[in-house]
Amino acid sequence: MVKIILLLLAPLGMAAASTDCPGVLSLDGSSACGQSCGTKLLQDLCIHVMVWGGVDMSRSQKEGGTGYVILAARFAVESMDATRLAARNQLSQNTSLSGQERDAYEGCLNDYAAARSSINHVAKEMLPGVADEFARGVKSLESCWIRLMRPPKSTPLYDLVWADRYKLLLIHMLDSKLLGI
Repeated sequence: MVKIILLLLAPLGMAAASTDCPGVLSLDGSSACGQSCGTKLLQDLCIHVMVWGGVDMSRSQKEGGTGYVILAARFAVESMDATRLAARNQLSQNTSLSGQERDAYEGCLNDYAAARSSINHVAKEMLPGVADEFARGVKSLESCWIRLMRPPKSTPLYDLVWADRYKLLLIHMLDSKLLGI
């Protein structure tokens, strides 16, 4: 029972993050978001991710940049899981989806499986090659985005994929600004 509880709590705590590489800055959550995100929308998303992850947002609490990137990747994985579930539910319950929308949703399920796998790898370990893994995840999610550009943009999945794209952008911004990768 204790192991199950720890496994459930691990994604929410910064302590579960891998150690930082030499030279990586330690910052408080607000500064990490402020230095990494150039728009209010991304800053708000970043702060939301930090709060979701249980980060103490006080200026005195500092964490290594790697932990923030991993936290953002974990958040993106959770969001992608919710989007995949929504797509499955739409396919099974929404009889008004056109054939073109159904094809797009089914393709997106495959795209999201690949994207989730790649971003989950980023969330688990920040090792050499993680940039390539991240790029594969982005490419897979973009494949779904392109599929959804064909049907009417009012499809229920459109906004979820749009939001997931922003979550991947947040990972990229944190990664490039805090870790220089």
